[in-house]
Amino acid sequence: MDEAPDQGAGGGFKLARIADLRDLEGGTYWPQLQPHFANPHYRTLRYRLDGSARGTEGAARALAVRGASGIGELDVAYIADRLAARLTIEQGGIAGYCLTAVTRGALAFSGAPGVRAAQGVDSRVGLVYRGAPGTTLAAAGDHERIALWVGAESLGRRLAALLDGPIDQEIAFDPVFSWDSPQAQGLLRLLRLMREEVAAPLPFAGSDLARRSFSDLLLYSLLNAAPHNHSLHLLRNAATATPGIVRRAEEYIRAHLESPLALHDIASAAGCSVRSLQAGFRRFRDTTPMAAIRQARLAAVRDALRAAAPGDTVTDLALRFGFTHPGRFAQAYRAAFGESPRASLGRTDRDGG
Repeated sequence: MDEAPDQGAGGGFKLARIADLRDLEGGTYWPQLQPHFANPHYRTLRYRLDGSARGTEGAARALAVRGASGIGELDVAYIADRLAARLTIEQGGIAGYCLTAVTRGALAFSGAPGVRAAQGVDSRVGLVYRGAPGTTLAAAGDHERIALWVGAESLGRRLAALLDGPIDQEIAFDPVFSWDSPQAQGLLRLLRLMREEVAAPLPFAGSDLARRSFSDLLLYSLLNAAPHNHSLHLLRNAATATPGIVRRAEEYIRAHLESPLALHDIASAAGCSVRSLQAGFRRFRDTTPMAAIRQARLAAVRDALRAAAPGDTVTDLALRFGFTHPGRFAQAYRAAFGESPRASLGRTDRDGG
């Protein structure tokens, strides 16, 4: 548990280090995690020390660490247990889905509808499940994981945008999936970036644009990476893409560069499904909608840098368009334009400007 995210004074993870078994099993640590996980339905999550571990909990080290944060529509949890512990969803359950990535140790997932036997989960596989009553996660000792909770309505809205119409069945994921596919690897990279951001004192530099754009990208990536009962429909759903779709999407992107840009909003403005939007950018621009948004925002920062007023800084102008990490921004800017952001600052004479 030495790898627990920092508890930043200005934000980031809120941490509870639990040394008393009664605190772990009674949930009395919960107020320490506020304002995150404020929805009362999370009170149905119950932790119990595994029977084989009882009697060893009196050591000086913490029994467990619990962390909480939030990004856009996502509730983000950090769970680390020194001893074997069991999580059970009780009462009415949670009306949402949980994506779990194990970073140390292993756990057994069981009890959910349609799950006949316990399924093993470790760092080689991901886990995504509905918060149904009776669902149990039994973690071995010396265990660590990150869990993201998202509302069923939020995820269903994005699936409907991908399918260009309402869904007739709620999403049912295959709970355990491999991280080996290209789509799953992309999702895993996003989870690692998310962990880095939420551990910072001010996640995403306080930018609502960056937070909401990131959570939107992560949820679409989840729907494409983790198998579910609509996956085959997604594979064959992309309608014929046209140049007009791409042009309308680009116009909408340029008009909203300083606002959060959700893929379903861009697709709606272009008059197509998210899948058709993705197919159009792939066919006519040899890129993705998210890459096109990033490039358009980089160009907007370059224009802002060239027109900068005295006192404007590279960091402030980059943040205006959702670039929250100065090092990563500078690297992307140089790759796009062949010079550093600082070299562009106030240089209206460049490139014919």
